Amino acid sequence: MMRSTPYFLAYFIFALSSCGSPSPKNIEGNKKYLIGKWHRFSMENGYSEFDIDSQHIVFYNQKVGRFGLPYKIENDSLKYLTNYYAAKITDYGDSVLLEGNDSTKATLYRFTEPNVPFKAIPEVKDSLSFASYITGFDKRLIREFEKAGIKISDGVEKTEAPAYEELLKKSNN
Repeated sequence: MMRSTPYFLAYFIFALSSCGSPSPKNIEGNKKYLIGKWHRFSMENGYSEFDIDSQHIVFYNQKVGRFGLPYKIENDSLKYLTNYYAAKITDYGDSVLLEGNDSTKATLYRFTEPNVPFKAIPEVKDSLSFASYITGFDKRLIREFEKAGIKISDGVEKTEAPAYEELLKKSNN
């Protein structure tokens, strides 16, 4: 009986500790990690900024302007409610990888800047607050293009990559 007591005690401690261990990530319950302000850059789509709350993903880029879609989280995937797009989510803390059902991959990076005035973007483009937001947006856009090797100055100097103006022309065709 004395020999079984340590085993029983060890089993009991193990059983209690396993009760408190976290279960696999419940994406719907942890939707909070997706909420916030994000940005991404790709050669195909240029620079975009995202503001995600618990119900909508709103993004802004210079190709399409401001656009918002309602979404939901199911299992480990994000799904738009008014669009066929769905994507598997991989959370890395300061970034999120979205692997879309259309064979696309997008990495959203959380803003480290504390006050990106995304919610201040009005629908009306000729307002003072829109002009203020665009000034900051343009600076962030230029910084991302320069990181990708495209220098933007009075003229555009290319280093093996299409200029933003060319990307805009492609999107209008």
